[in-house]
Amino acid sequence: MARGVHVLLALLALGVLTAPAGVRAQSGDGDEPAAAPSVDLKSSRTLLETLPDGARQAAPTFISGDRIEGQTEGVTAVEGSAELRRHDIVIRADRLQINQSNNESRATGNVLVNRDGNRFRGPDLQLNVDTFQGTFTQPTFDLLENEGKGDASRVDFIDKDHADAFDARYSTCPRTPGAEWMPAWMVRASRIEFDNVEEIGKATNGVLEFQGVPILGSPYFTFPLTDARKSGLLPPTLNIDNISGLEVTLPYYLNLAPNFDATLYPTFMSKRGVDLGAEFRYLQPSYAGQVRGAYMPSDQLRDADRWGYTLQHQQNLTTLADRVGAGGGAGLYLNLNRVSDDDYWRDFPRATAS
Repeated sequence: MARGVHVLLALLALGVLTAPAGVRAQSGDGDEPAAAPSVDLKSSRTLLETLPDGARQAAPTFISGDRIEGQTEGVTAVEGSAELRRHDIVIRADRLQINQSNNESRATGNVLVNRDGNRFRGPDLQLNVDTFQGTFTQPTFDLLENEGKGDASRVDFIDKDHADAFDARYSTCPRTPGAEWMPAWMVRASRIEFDNVEEIGKATNGVLEFQGVPILGSPYFTFPLTDARKSGLLPPTLNIDNISGLEVTLPYYLNLAPNFDATLYPTFMSKRGVDLGAEFRYLQPSYAGQVRGAYMPSDQLRDADRWGYTLQHQQNLTTLADRVGAGGGAGLYLNLNRVSDDDYWRDFPRATAS
């Protein structure tokens, strides 16, 4: 970092002491030389938002604050409105120390770290600004990509793409300013691993909560960190029915391939039991469709197994018709439904098989 700071200071000094050749002072008597032609800015592919590792580490670092003390290649201490800023990271705190020999930093008091739009706030931070390895104590965080939010007793930064949060809470529900954060749904876990390469979160000893009520607990599960198609848990749904009682559905999405996927819909009904629902979708250039089904073993209100399924298929047969010489457009639409008994649709109006 020190080399970058020295280069920056040298350039600033040069810019102050020298002027471009095309610029001249004006005397005001009308005999000034003609102004140099203006320079038009052009877009360039060399202006990169993400720098290569070598260029990123060589980028200059700016330090500011109410009071700065330090020595070259030693420890610089900043007191009051302390700020460290470089290409891809900003650290603000009441107090900041940085070792210029290895870029290890320590920030305390109202600490804010902003890296690529991901913001972490807390009381105490230790971080290497080159490798982005370090520890943040009792932080809250806001992630840019999917507006994810959360807090933890500690966050360990492994590198720029990986972090581990301990005793953590995570949700994509909005955070109300000035109030105790209690989102509609959240993941609470003893440890959450954030993997920005795979774009997934990995929860250990986790619980999925809805309105503060634990819905599903598991020693390990994953969930997506972006809106991209990723296998993982989807937000739960809650319904109260005067016959079936409390209904809680915990969908799990399976990204099987770019052109087909599946979703599991296990639903707990307090007065009936567990309904096991699923959906499979497929898409090809000339046809598409979906298959949905549900099975409830031993419905407690009917004392019987209940099931239902539906198949919907659409296909363009124009190419086939041309091959046989029929000409014109042709298509196929299939809609097949079957249930276990005549009361199925009355008892399960929101069934996956409908």
